[in-house]
Amino acid sequence: MYLEPERHRSPAISLTPLIDVVFILLVFFMLATRFGAWKDLPVSVVPSEAVERQDDKTWLELHVNAEGKVDWNGEALSLEQLKERLAGHDEAVLITGDPDAPLQAALAAVDVARAAGLKEVQLELLP
Repeated sequence: MYLEPERHRSPAISLTPLIDVVFILLVFFMLATRFGAWKDLPVSVVPSEAVERQDDKTWLELHVNAEGKVDWNGEALSLEQLKERLAGHDEAVLITGDPDAPLQAALAAVDVARAAGLKEVQLELLP
């Protein structure tokens, strides 16, 4: 019995999947691209009555004023000075802020306190 040899077809490259992938990548990059340089986002913080300060602890109290400066016992400190001063303490830190204080300055003070090795840091924004 004679069987005819199978003819080999040349492989065909379909462009449809390639076009689909390129389109999906284009949509992804369009959605992931930032079209503006935003440094700060406006955040309004509503005070909460759910969290109460524990009075049985000794607190180191820091205050962030409306200009974004950190005060400790009435003395304005830079973030580097604050880190040096907090390095020897092991108490809990309470950071309070004016209603007009920038949230970024208060969060920077929280980061400095945590970098100084303090484990308990609380942020309280006044109404």
